[in-house]
Amino acid sequence: MTKYLTCAETAKLIRTALKEAFPGVKFSVKSSVYSGGASININYENGPTCSQVKSVVSVFEGSYFDGMTDYKGSNYTSLNGEEVRFGADFVFVTRKYTKAFLEGAVEAACKYYGYPVPAIVDSSFGAYVERTSNYDNEMRIMRKVEEFTLVEIKESKTAESVKFLGDDGYGYGAVGRLAA
Repeated sequence: MTKYLTCAETAKLIRTALKEAFPGVKFSVKSSVYSGGASININYENGPTCSQVKSVVSVFEGSYFDGMTDYKGSNYTSLNGEEVRFGADFVFVTRKYTKAFLEGAVEAACKYYGYPVPAIVDSSFGAYVERTSNYDNEMRIMRKVEEFTLVEIKESKTAESVKFLGDDGYGYGAVGRLAA
C-alpha cells in the first residue's frame, strides 16, 4: 500500500537531506500548498550551485511536467523500501550571491578569460553583475563563476533512501512505471 506524505513532511525530509549533503550551508525550505498542487521553494546564499542542490533534492518531486503536451504526470518512488508519494509536485531552487562572494568569483573568471572586471551591483535580491554591452562575455563569466563555486557534495543517507520507481508513462520521454 502506498504511503502519502504531505508537502510539509516532504519539506522536512528535504531539510534533512540538505543538512547531510551540504553541512554548514544555511537553507530556507518552505512548502506551499495551493489549488491544483504543491511545491517546495529552497533559497540560500552563496554555497553550492543550484544544479548541485537540485541533484540532491530532485528525488523528492512527486510530479514531472511535459511542456511538449502541457501535461503534469506522477512520479513513483520508494522511501526505505516502502512505496511513497511525495506531497510536493515540484522543488524549486534559488541561489543568491553576496557582493563579496560574487566579486571574488567574477574577478577570478575575468582573470581566466582576460576580460575587464564588470561592476557588481548589490540589491535586496542579491548581488549581480552589472549589464555590459557584451552579453556573450557576461554569460561566459557567469558559467565560469558556477564552475569555480562547485563544492563537494557529502553523502545524504536521506536522499539515498529514496528510489525512483518510474513515472506514469504518459509524458513525452516518460519511462513508465517500473516493476518493483
